[in-house]
Amino acid sequence: MERYAGRVALVTGANSGIGAATARALLRRGLEVVGLDNRIDRVQELARELKDAPGTLYPLQCDVSCEENVLCAFKWIKENLGGVNVLINSGGVCRENLPTTEQIAEWQHTLDVNVLGLSVCTREAVQSMLDRGVDDGFVIHICR
Repeated sequence: MERYAGRVALVTGANSGIGAATARALLRRGLEVVGLDNRIDRVQELARELKDAPGTLYPLQCDVSCEENVLCAFKWIKENLGGVNVLINSGGVCRENLPTTEQIAEWQHTLDVNVLGLSVCTREAVQSMLDRGVDDGFVIHICR
């Protein structure tokens, strides 16, 4: 990971769990990390906690189930940080209800976040890398 120090990583679901742990690890290795989440307050707390890390955490509020939100986040990244080199898709929802008891709206929300949100983030990250000739970037999907 040393070769990625100073580069930009985007972590979805950065407010807790695997997303927060991943953001923390990347920051400690000197990456510039954009932490996306709907609940931005916890990402902001993480940024304050890790203010002395070699990398910098940029909390951005984003609902990945909304394509417009994702496009705005990638626009901000391009304008302020140049583009994405690493994407960690960690954001997602996990329902405890069985498929036989959930309502269609709950299924739709789960698909919008876990499948479409992941896909739109991936499309935008890969395009960002291609536009800048990045040939050593990567995308990791953490499934729920």
